[in-house]
Amino acid sequence: DPIVTNPAKSATEIWEFWNWSVDSHPIHVHLVKFRVLQRFWFSVDQGTVMRGDIVPEDPTEAGWKDTAVAYPNQVLRIAATFDIKGLYVWHCHILEHEDNEMMNPFCVGDKEKAPGCD
Repeated sequence: DPIVTNPAKSATEIWEFWNWSVDSHPIHVHLVKFRVLQRFWFSVDQGTVMRGDIVPEDPTEAGWKDTAVAYPNQVLRIAATFDIKGLYVWHCHILEHEDNEMMNPFCVGDKEKAPGCD
């Protein structure tokens, strides 16, 4: 797969995982620890995406994570700091999903110079 996500080294980014499916997906991001910032509901009404209510915080999601579940019809927002240059992936931890377009590479740092990214 082509690399379309390219955080700068030492950058802190907020990523959103939109779950349009009926399945829950345990999303694992290689390389980084991250914090769950927020979850909110969404729906689609006549082709328009409607943002819903914020999901109350779950105490089990406090602190650093390397995996968080993206629930159906919710957006999972995380904050991660990318401190090591190189080629990594984020993916769903359900094996069948990893093999079905749910494993995506990302390169931390300059794509021309970071290890494995060229």
